[in-house]
Amino acid sequence: MEAYHAQMREMYRYFRSQPECMQELLRDRAAIVGGFADFYSRLKPDRVYLIGSGSSLNACRAAKDYMEAMLDVEVMAAEPSNPPIIRGARPLLAVVSQSGKSSNTDAYLRAKHGQGVPSASFTAGIDTPIAHAADLAVDISVGDETVGPKTRGFTGTALCLYLAALEAGRASGSLSAAGYEREIGLLEKTIGCSEENLNTCEAFYRTHLEALKTARRYLFVGKGPAAAVGAEDALKVLETLCFPSAGYEFEEYLHGPAFSTNEETALFLFNPDDADTPRVRRMAAITARASRNSYIIDRTGNLAGEDVLRLRAASSKYMSPFVDVFFGQLLSALLTQEMSITRHEAVHSLTADMEIKVSKEPDEQANGGLPVGRKD
Repeated sequence: MEAYHAQMREMYRYFRSQPECMQELLRDRAAIVGGFADFYSRLKPDRVYLIGSGSSLNACRAAKDYMEAMLDVEVMAAEPSNPPIIRGARPLLAVVSQSGKSSNTDAYLRAKHGQGVPSASFTAGIDTPIAHAADLAVDISVGDETVGPKTRGFTGTALCLYLAALEAGRASGSLSAAGYEREIGLLEKTIGCSEENLNTCEAFYRTHLEALKTARRYLFVGKGPAAAVGAEDALKVLETLCFPSAGYEFEEYLHGPAFSTNEETALFLFNPDDADTPRVRRMAAITARASRNSYIIDRTGNLAGEDVLRLRAASSKYMSPFVDVFFGQLLSALLTQEMSITRHEAVHSLTADMEIKVSKEPDEQANGGLPVGRKD
């Protein structure tokens, strides 16, 4: 148990590093994604396909709508084990993996590369199997996270995809100079609030700790990018607390899953700041009749109450990945230790047992395990 809780303490350290990581990404965006902008402008894609697994897939789904708006092309996000049909005259495949070693993503990329589909990789560092296999490699600049449950990997990846869309949109003409500056301003304001938001999350966690200890089922519900954020928070709970957890789009949650509410449910509703806000309040009140853990996460400053976690951000639904995700991350790192939870010993070596990560590139295997040089 001590070794596992040491991982949770390390996860918490990465959690607290997110403001600095995002600030550096935003500051150095031209150097980090400028090559992608040039690549995109030359290719002029008519479809973009984002491919990833786990937290990388959630980051892709969180960024998809924003990228589509900035680039003015259709953007799809999918897992490599259930990929879409590649359509369009000039498709672009963007594969995402923080480690750069996800075996299913690597295999899919190599298959599509062999079919001549242009590709760009987004990985932490460019000396990885996936980066080597892509036509263009982008370093998402979040570094490695030595624990399985990722925090800054999610926010950093989503932000890198946002910035790639902004730089490519400006370079290709789909985004005006004024539009670019407006979007950068929104990101600067939101990310500038990150440290305060982390502290607010910790205070809220301490206030509600005794109630949270009673929860055995977690649900995260949102709209648009916040639905993908909910899926990421649910993944964090599954990876750490090991309790059943799920993320839903708001209307899909109402069409069935809401009826599973009981005294062991912890519900987190993300305020969409639109016509559905009163319904979100109503849903929280209904759940509160059954459970002590019925909460709203609000980044607008428009809601109040003991059940409302009030965070700060610029006024845009697209800011959700850099605000709303924090509490689920924190909850997973701290409550796991508070409740003395550990994973079952049967799954301790699951990543290796199931070959989830690539150990050697295909060319290395054919070359007796010797490393192969980075292609130009």
